[in-house]
Amino acid sequence: MRERLGDLRAELAGLTPTGLSGADAAAVVRFGVDLERLGVAIKTRFAKRVADTGAFATTGHRDAASWLAGVSGESTGAAKSVLDTAEKLTQAPKVEEAFSDGKLSLAQAKVVAGAGSLDPSSQDQLLASAKQDSFQELKEGAARIKRAALGEAAEEAKERRAHEGRFLRITPTAHGGVRLSGRLTRLDGARVVSVLDAERQVVFKEARKAGRRTTHEAYLADAFVRVIGGERSRRPQAKVVVHADLTALNRGSVEGDERCEIEGVGSIPVAVARDLFGDCWAEFIVKDGDDVRTITSHKRTIRQPLRDAVLARDGRRCVVPGCPNTKYLQFDHIWEFARGGRTELKNLQLLCTPHHKQKTLYGFRMVGGKWVGPD
Repeated sequence: MRERLGDLRAELAGLTPTGLSGADAAAVVRFGVDLERLGVAIKTRFAKRVADTGAFATTGHRDAASWLAGVSGESTGAAKSVLDTAEKLTQAPKVEEAFSDGKLSLAQAKVVAGAGSLDPSSQDQLLASAKQDSFQELKEGAARIKRAALGEAAEEAKERRAHEGRFLRITPTAHGGVRLSGRLTRLDGARVVSVLDAERQVVFKEARKAGRRTTHEAYLADAFVRVIGGERSRRPQAKVVVHADLTALNRGSVEGDERCEIEGVGSIPVAVARDLFGDCWAEFIVKDGDDVRTITSHKRTIRQPLRDAVLARDGRRCVVPGCPNTKYLQFDHIWEFARGGRTELKNLQLLCTPHHKQKTLYGFRMVGGKWVGPD
């Protein structure tokens, strides 16, 4: 291994980015990713052996984490996270095998091993998601598996801790300005996000109209100041969208792959979801078996029921496999409206702006669950 590593170093020594074409550079990047995954897998799996045998003690380190931090040049916290992942991998053998073969990044392995160790039967599902879905989709799926495995009592206890530990902190920074940090329950957080996001969209449109461009986070900061300062363009009511399975709502707990979560925020106890019925700022997207339908408890039900059905079906994200985009989505006619395509659920999909442009300008299409270009 040392000899081969030495040979690889020698080969890479004369390789410079400027000496390669863009396509060759992309190939080298993919090669680097493969090397990185193998290296991380070696470090993670064998560091556990060092910890188990106590070999770190001979080097003067107090524990395996401090030893690993010194060897790898990372923080002790990062080293502890690696060792924690290694421990969970032992309880998810299929995940460990895929990680050892370089099929998972460390970030993916942490997510998959965490859920797979709680529910070993979910390993195949998680590995398939890691291969074909975006990292965000993988995390969301793993979170649902962990929630179902830990049970409703654990979910309720988690939200109680969040409520008891709620805080908002505003502190000046050495570089100017102030920093805001805080913690809220998921329900309260979703209500805050709802109001801020509505104002952010106004700020975004105003900036684009004036020819200004900045980051999503900057627009959100401007929206926050407007809302707190009473300068917002309108007074939108907080709107929380809850996705839930009808069986879970009736039963009072989540089982298997059922959902009970606030859109864009995460899971909530079923009891909290039940309490939201009757509140004018809550909208429910309920799944009854394979049927998706919207239940609302106020007068402004859904002015565009088809629009909401598409959002519910596509999970409010771009439908292109692996695309992580959930912002600035566009409703797209799969078969173009100008060519006779009907405005109905089966002929509509959500696409992010880049993929919508690919479809419109270059003829890309979803074929057999894959995003492919013209022949």
